[in-house]
Amino acid sequence: MDGLTAAAEGRIVDHRTGSAHDPQMTSRRSPLLLALAAALAAAGCDRSTAARDDAAAGAVKRHEPTRVRTEPVVRREMLRVLSTTAVGESERQVTILPQASGVVTELSVEEGDAVAAGEVLALLDRRDAQAALDDATVALEEAEDNVEKAALVEREAQATARGRTLAYEQAARKYERNAQARLISEQDLEQLRFERDDAQRARETAQLTVDRAAFDAKAAATAVRRAELALRRAEVALSNTALSAPFAGVIARRSIRVGDSVGPGTEAFVLTDLENLRAVIHRPQRELAVFTQLGLGGGGNGSGAAAGAGSLTVVARAEAIPGYAFPGTIERISPNIDSDSGSFRVTVRLHPHADGTRILPGMLLRLEIVVERHADALAVPKRALRREGDTTLLFVARDGKARRVEVSEGFSQGELVEVAPLNDAELDQGAQVIVVGNRDLEDEAEIELVAAEDEDELPSDE
Repeated sequence: MDGLTAAAEGRIVDHRTGSAHDPQMTSRRSPLLLALAAALAAAGCDRSTAARDDAAAGAVKRHEPTRVRTEPVVRREMLRVLSTTAVGESERQVTILPQASGVVTELSVEEGDAVAAGEVLALLDRRDAQAALDDATVALEEAEDNVEKAALVEREAQATARGRTLAYEQAARKYERNAQARLISEQDLEQLRFERDDAQRARETAQLTVDRAAFDAKAAATAVRRAELALRRAEVALSNTALSAPFAGVIARRSIRVGDSVGPGTEAFVLTDLENLRAVIHRPQRELAVFTQLGLGGGGNGSGAAAGAGSLTVVARAEAIPGYAFPGTIERISPNIDSDSGSFRVTVRLHPHADGTRILPGMLLRLEIVVERHADALAVPKRALRREGDTTLLFVARDGKARRVEVSEGFSQGELVEVAPLNDAELDQGAQVIVVGNRDLEDEAEIELVAAEDEDELPSDE
């Protein structure tokens, strides 16, 4: 503007040197300078006008309502859930080992086959065992024959003893009668006394024979019992050549083949019971009160579990069987706390689904144990909550404005969280809480509701 002033006064100032020039000397350049000055003045005016327009537009934009999306407050049951992982296992699973050594001659089952209790799974070479059983059978028959023979000998000895006793009694009476009558000579009386004494010795010898026969009969009976034991051992040895199922179940693994030479340490089959499945979990000792207050603590014999089974709900889910929730019950709780881990052992009985689908042993499970219920709780989406330090709050859309409500949190379940309003604030079922666009909201801010299908148009809260 100094140059313009100078021009108006009839002179031109050189801004590089600060000196003034005479107008007559620069008469040919003056029109150009005047035009340039006019253009610069016009541009300055345009910029000022544009800045004022932008400021006005910004003021209008700041007063536009914030676009938000809402979801309703719901009233529903909210649960406190203990969640953990475990591996499903059979209550009864055994590894079947041969009880005898031998060569496998026959296989009756394969993996996956259902078997009954006592069903034969495989046979070993049983020729030696069968021969031993036959020998034991013959030995028992001989022992039984000896018993009969000993009984016959005993009866004969008893008959002889009775005859000897009768002869002694006759000889004794004859001697006594003649000794009293004294009708015979001393020589004849001496002969009678000799006959009496000889009959006495014969009677005693016969009695010894009876005793010996009785002893032999007893020994024969003992031999029979020994033979019976040998026969039973032979029968057991023969039965050991057959591998049988100790209970009804399913063959989980077969480890032997026909022709294999096996012994007592050889794993032959793994048998599992698919009807009785369980999961064993370990919970920290701080949760022990949760179970004991529900009547589940104590001895581990199942008595406590029965008392509280209705209070605890257990649900098992397997990644291998998506879409299924399998019911469970707390069966046993160990009364001991592991000193190393500080946890206690809980055994959960797993039940099949209503349509008969079952968990299989070895499946990785997610167990959810419901330990507490709030039947009539207010719940909002987790996205509705905003935290400012120790304060948790949400915004309710009401009459075109965002109303700030401070809340306390309760149980969390899925995408919902239980809330309770604080400071006498109102929050009822059906109220619309802001879930998108609430990041920078202030209380009483004007809002514009956007439908769920238009959510992509909203600014991100990230």
